[in-house]
Amino acid sequence: MQARELEKQHLLNTLEIIDQEDQILKKRTAKSKQTFDASMMENAGQRVQSGSFEALADSMADNRQHEQELLVRYQTLAALEKRQKVLQLMSGNPYFARIDFQEDAGKETLYLGIASLRDRQEETIVIDWRAPIANLYYEGELGDTSYESYDAVIPVELILKRQFKIRDGEILSMVDTSEAINDDFLLEILDEASSNHMKNIVATIQKAQNEIIRDNRSKVLVVEGIAGSGKTSALLQRVAYLLYSNRKWLENDQVLLFSPNHIFSEYVSTVLPSLGESGIPTETFKTFLTKLLPNYAIHTEESHEEVFLSGQDDRILRAKSSLMIVTALEKYTQQITDLGPLFRDLKIGEQTLISKKQIRSWYQETNPALPMYQRMQLLQTKLLKKIGGFVKDEMKKDWAKEAAEDLIQEAFVNNPNMEDSEKAERRLRRQMLQKVVNRRFKGIRRKINRYTFVNYAKQYLHFLQNIPNNLLSHYQLSRSDWQMMLKELIQDFKNKDISLEDGNLLFLLMKAIYPLEVNQKARFIFIDEMQDFSPAQVAVLKYLYPNATYTLCGDLNQKVFGNESMVQSLAEIFSDQTIRHFELTTSYRSTEEITNFANQFLTQENRVKLTARAGDLPKMYFSLKKNEMIARIAQELTDTVEVAKYWRTAIIAKTAEECQDLYDSLSDAQKENVQLLTDEEDFMKKSLIIIPTYLAKGLEFDRVFAWNVSPDNYQTEQDNLILYTVCTRAMHELNLLVVGQKSPLLEEIPEGLFEVKSV
Repeated sequence: MQARELEKQHLLNTLEIIDQEDQILKKRTAKSKQTFDASMMENAGQRVQSGSFEALADSMADNRQHEQELLVRYQTLAALEKRQKVLQLMSGNPYFARIDFQEDAGKETLYLGIASLRDRQEETIVIDWRAPIANLYYEGELGDTSYESYDAVIPVELILKRQFKIRDGEILSMVDTSEAINDDFLLEILDEASSNHMKNIVATIQKAQNEIIRDNRSKVLVVEGIAGSGKTSALLQRVAYLLYSNRKWLENDQVLLFSPNHIFSEYVSTVLPSLGESGIPTETFKTFLTKLLPNYAIHTEESHEEVFLSGQDDRILRAKSSLMIVTALEKYTQQITDLGPLFRDLKIGEQTLISKKQIRSWYQETNPALPMYQRMQLLQTKLLKKIGGFVKDEMKKDWAKEAAEDLIQEAFVNNPNMEDSEKAERRLRRQMLQKVVNRRFKGIRRKINRYTFVNYAKQYLHFLQNIPNNLLSHYQLSRSDWQMMLKELIQDFKNKDISLEDGNLLFLLMKAIYPLEVNQKARFIFIDEMQDFSPAQVAVLKYLYPNATYTLCGDLNQKVFGNESMVQSLAEIFSDQTIRHFELTTSYRSTEEITNFANQFLTQENRVKLTARAGDLPKMYFSLKKNEMIARIAQELTDTVEVAKYWRTAIIAKTAEECQDLYDSLSDAQKENVQLLTDEEDFMKKSLIIIPTYLAKGLEFDRVFAWNVSPDNYQTEQDNLILYTVCTRAMHELNLLVVGQKSPLLEEIPEGLFEVKSV
């Protein structure tokens, strides 16, 4: 029987095993749900026995035991449901590769998939791509080789590497190779149409990507890759790999995954679930900071897009996002430790109960050898004791007794069967007195428990007012520039609405003043599009999670916002760690023709290596009128409706304002098929979108129309990077639309790299 027929039979057998396991799990799941629901009903019916202390203790112990049993059952149910989802993913495509090798025990054949699979005899049918032995597929070459497993190096002879493209239970193609990924096989995968979500790449992981994914030793790993090099895919695959290799102790909620915006988060949201991993949502740093500062609305500066697009240098923004200002803040907090922070009076209504002068005096009585946050804990204890004394004094006052008496009368009216002995009445009177007085002191206790007797906004403003001169001069800022910013910031604080940069520094200040608790305990932190992360943001993460493992990736050619790049500050931020750097310089996204064209906007040393996937030359359209250009796009979309049936198309304009203007110029009929995407909180819903450059970063589309590549839009050095970003969003087809005169940045491009089309 030929190899293909044998593989077809093996595929059918594997699909049958998957179906058998799925049927078994469905029965177990139904039974577990039934047991769990019955336990929940039983738990709901249990009553706490409070007739005596012993009965109460026994009842509470029974409840705790029952809750533990419920938790175990729930975890079992959750595990069953998770495995069923994995089997569902494997049902159409159970594996993507096969390796044959000779070991001491004899010849072995293994198939690689997104998860492991065993038959009824516990024989391995499919191994997880993350298993140590799977590395033979990604890095081993035919002949004598080895793989590493649990710190042991195991020599083997690799006999066969076979790659499959399987869809809906059918083998579409298979190829034997000595390479990690056969070029023809890779190009066949890359030629597929894009979708609204990024695909997982386990079948096409390259050797350089595999090294990034499987690095178990580096505490700080930095990946710099050009557009389309698979850096984001490798980062997400690395998340899945680390979850697998540390599964005995690593919980999903101990992983933090940052993305640049919600559009990008949605785009990559299916990668981990497609690998059977769930419960690790991506989030922006803004959403992360909002959880840390729940009393403030956090906004990103409106100038972010404008700064990048105009090439202007927002020096205040760069100063506030720098590592230099974080260092200045650390020195400032040390300087105020002896004196203490700016306290507020503790008041009930208009009455000052404890003055800020008195609070400062008590703070200064605490141990001066301790850091400020520990001294604040001691101060908090003292303040709560003082309030306890005030409560006792207040309970003796006539107003409290009268209010308590009213509550006692009300209690007897509402409960006519209450015990009315003298002893019971005394106990009730004391309870009501405490209730009345505690209600009066509830707000002040809350302030003490939450450390809001410190004026953090005023303290932060004081820090900025006393910013070191060398920081201002470093960013070429005058005191008058700084004072103007402070006036705007004061208004922000009044509105409880502050910028991301101010919120970041405010949190660092608050954390230094008192023991601010952070609920999420992160062991692994992943940052995508690191070029848009500021040093101050990374410093916050390092401060919160000093022992975490960090993976950061990005493309410095796509830097969008006007903040300081954290890449130059990494050595200082992680001064206690060795930083391992990777570079991915081969593009797998665009065709050779698109990559050659996009390379013209980069310096010679930054130019991109590419895969040998061929396509059409980029097209350049010229028109003097906007409405003629819109009509030409509409005609192009109509003419290619069959060819591009499964394609996603993006019309990328330079600014959000220009996107809106373009959308408004469309007819109602045209708008039916187009989605305007200018808000990062939105999601891609249609196959044709209009999107600004700063939101298109990280995304890919089958076809791109670069709107209005004119001198008004593109002429500076900064615009070279913007055009590079726009062009490298295209996988199969790139069109540049020139309304009026063409940008001078297009003048130097050799004519053989594009073709001119009439409108």
